[in-house]
Amino acid sequence: MEKADIYRQITMKRAKGVRIQPSLCFYDTRDVLNCLRHNRQVRSWLKFISNHYIPKSHDILLIYPCSADKPYYRSRSYMQLYRTLSKLGDDRRRIHLATISEPFGLVPEEFYDKKTWWHDWKNEWYDCPGLFEWWCKKYERPYSEEEASQCIRILARNIALFLKKVKSKRRYKKIIAFVRTYSSNLKRTRDQTHRRMIEKAVEMSGMKVQIMPPRALVSRIVKGNRRFAWDMYGVSHPEAQEYLFKKLRALLHDQD
Repeated sequence: MEKADIYRQITMKRAKGVRIQPSLCFYDTRDVLNCLRHNRQVRSWLKFISNHYIPKSHDILLIYPCSADKPYYRSRSYMQLYRTLSKLGDDRRRIHLATISEPFGLVPEEFYDKKTWWHDWKNEWYDCPGLFEWWCKKYERPYSEEEASQCIRILARNIALFLKKVKSKRRYKKIIAFVRTYSSNLKRTRDQTHRRMIEKAVEMSGMKVQIMPPRALVSRIVKGNRRFAWDMYGVSHPEAQEYLFKKLRALLHDQD
């Protein structure tokens, strides 16, 4: 499928009141690798987050997956997440939320709807499904595991730099990544790009990150609701969100 057709037929439907820039659409592994190496906007953001950005101190950094719909906060997954976080009451302010994204690495929540020093996130967004093998096959785009792995390493390296920086600045007491950890048949696959990025970043940085949800929870969701429930909703599934709420509440109380 040609890029222009994908943009018109698929990408434009993902824009919820914003514009997705054609120059920020990456539909196969070569697209993503080239943007990480040469795209000025992408490279500027990665440099900003890894080298210059200093977050405020919080008890917990919560890393959460990006959404196909843009902006994040208008997607079903994030609306569910916000409901979960609101249940924490005043403790919500003790949690810093950041989105893990291809190709932008980490996007802290304060930039979700804000003009940054290089890009207007409020009105201009992106679409980057090119690292997912299933997606490339579905839309007949080229996929290379070697290129995908190179992209994972580049993004992980930038996340690792961020993790080492916040450790030296003592910005967080705990870091949690709540991402797709297993497929609905309870296997670890190449398409779990966020898990792969975090695991590689942990390996590079030596930082401790709790990667969730556990296999047992995914298994329970699948057994109780069939595989479609996890395939469709992933970490936004109600049972996953309830698990996240209880985990965050327990961690926050442990630090009181």
